[in-house]
Amino acid sequence: MKTGLTSHRLGARDEYKTEDDKITMNKRHICGVILALLAGSAHADDINGDGVTLYGILDVAVGTVEHSANGTSQGGITVNPEKVPTAYPHSVTGMFNGGISDPRWGIRGNENLGGGLHAFFDLESGFNLPSGQINNGAAAIAGANNTTSGASALDGQLFDRGAFVGLRDDTYGSLAFGRTTTLGYDTLLSYDPLSFAAMFSPLGYSGSYSAGGITEGSRTDNNLKYTNKIGDFKIGLSYSFGGVAGNFGDGSTFGADLGYEAHQLAVDAGYYYARDIAHSGALVGVNPVGSPLIGNNVGTVTLNNDEDLYLLAKYSFGALTVKGGYERYELKPPTDPAAAGATTDYYGFQGSLVNTVNASKTNLYFFGGDYKITPQLDIATGFYDTQLMQSAHVAGGNQLEYSVLLDYNISKRTDVYAGYMFSKFNGSEFAGYEPTNYVAAAGIRTFF
Repeated sequence: MKTGLTSHRLGARDEYKTEDDKITMNKRHICGVILALLAGSAHADDINGDGVTLYGILDVAVGTVEHSANGTSQGGITVNPEKVPTAYPHSVTGMFNGGISDPRWGIRGNENLGGGLHAFFDLESGFNLPSGQINNGAAAIAGANNTTSGASALDGQLFDRGAFVGLRDDTYGSLAFGRTTTLGYDTLLSYDPLSFAAMFSPLGYSGSYSAGGITEGSRTDNNLKYTNKIGDFKIGLSYSFGGVAGNFGDGSTFGADLGYEAHQLAVDAGYYYARDIAHSGALVGVNPVGSPLIGNNVGTVTLNNDEDLYLLAKYSFGALTVKGGYERYELKPPTDPAAAGATTDYYGFQGSLVNTVNASKTNLYFFGGDYKITPQLDIATGFYDTQLMQSAHVAGGNQLEYSVLLDYNISKRTDVYAGYMFSKFNGSEFAGYEPTNYVAAAGIRTFF
């Protein structure tokens, strides 16, 4: 991180007109010393090839969603472009946060410790660009907020997108400690035909598919995450601690990933398991009379176990890359059920805790790819079929999505885009929901 500054050193004969002037000048001295230290560090880092980097993405779009309640200024996604109850027949046109990428800023660093060993860290914060607020999915569904939002892993934490420190060895791989993305999130991002475009891909909308249907699971607190690349193979293992007194396993997760990439072909397989995880899948709009969603209440929070498996592949033909995959996840009754009438803290809000009673199984199939029409212009298309399997106690149905995204790079750091996603809902699972929905938007994104 480079910074330009001009330093000024006061001599013994410098005088202050008032005591306030003296305090102000002392503050300037302190700031100057801090900046000088930062500048010195940046210079040393440049020499050693290490450094601390300030980075970020700004992304905003203007568009229309066919069916939605009011947009939110607090969530990472302004409107819900997927399934919406029939109570919201109206369209919403406006400015949407993060058409492709969630706006964010972060600080990352690397230090060469010698002998092939490195220390690294990353602190990353997501925010709503049109309003300037930190992303907070929990706040968007709490109380009478008159909005529609899917719960997410971004719930008002200062560094909601990541906060970790670790060690990396050139031969033996890296180990991160803290709040990190899941292995499934990292992998599916590379294989999704629309690369997790937030408003145009169901994989990118909430992150639920990277953690077995739990929208909060795209990122995990208290996590140990190991990754390494050995020749053409990559491996990953993760474990997060639940931190529950007297029960080591409650709230814990485990993940594993194995991939291969050589020449134009890449394939990947992964597994994820979570025990006694509380989550909210709420889709909330104008709250009816008598609704529990008032004040600091987020309504029902479900406790369950979660098991997820995915198989992915992609192949490049010059400017064309074809991508596809299969994922199967199951939400099961929890190992340690909650007591009847229990309440829980949900990111600073109150929720009514209920147990999953009947397991539900979901299959996801997706296929598509992207083609570089020119070095600056890229078009990506994707088809997604999410199938909830019917059983004696679970309604079945499937959700079909068709997406297209055109992206033009004005420069190395700035691009403009236009996208469209159409959704069709079938089966008893979607009784009481609008049968179709779509989102169309165009936006601008820049990196720093």
